[in-house]
Amino acid sequence: MVRAGFVTGLAVEAGVLRRHAASHDPAIALMIACAGADALRARQLAEDLLEAGAGALVSFGIAGGLDPALAPGDTVLPEAVVVPGGRAVATDTAWRRCLLDLAAAEGLRPTGGRLAGSDQVVATAAGKRALFETSRAVAVDMESHAVALAAQAAGVPFLVVRAVIDPADRALPKAVHGSIAPDGRARKGLVTARLVLRPWEAPQVNRLRQDTDAALRALGRLTRAIGPVLTTCPRGP
Repeated sequence: MVRAGFVTGLAVEAGVLRRHAASHDPAIALMIACAGADALRARQLAEDLLEAGAGALVSFGIAGGLDPALAPGDTVLPEAVVVPGGRAVATDTAWRRCLLDLAAAEGLRPTGGRLAGSDQVVATAAGKRALFETSRAVAVDMESHAVALAAQAAGVPFLVVRAVIDPADRALPKAVHGSIAPDGRARKGLVTARLVLRPWEAPQVNRLRQDTDAALRALGRLTRAIGPVLTTCPRGP
């Protein structure tokens, strides 16, 4: 078995991982890197984790829904990541199967399929629909393709563990665009200031917060279930 390194986009995602995987692996905090919703930084951090001793990589956190069947809080353990340009990079089959078995034992059934990687936020329902049609991916995020490419280049196993936050038919309110700091923390003051100028978006922002909470809770439940195998891959490079 080899130790896994984790790349998240947001600080709250890293917090979920620390809280719910620490009982299985107290040293997990040393192998988590937060990219701040920046694909280029995610690639560099994945490579840094490998240099620090990780023998496998995991992209972990929340994602936008592309498949209309997915709702906020639905979890995803994809079989492949579609990188920009359309090429698919497979996740590790045996490792993924171990996680699915542990999840099923707790009554959890994450969605499979493909996950799309994007260098920019896919903020509109039309943008999600177009990406769904071209990629046939069930969800999208900004880190998984970077992690996939780093793992492929190094010849190490990788996985993606995600929970849906915004469904396919819902746009992200403009008040939250660009509101993630480089350290992955939300710039809450910036969002509040923007809502003064865009008060009609307040219900959308509140709904997004509720959906974020639902996604993080679901991610926590899944992490508790799969933790014994999530932090150590059953096979090496």
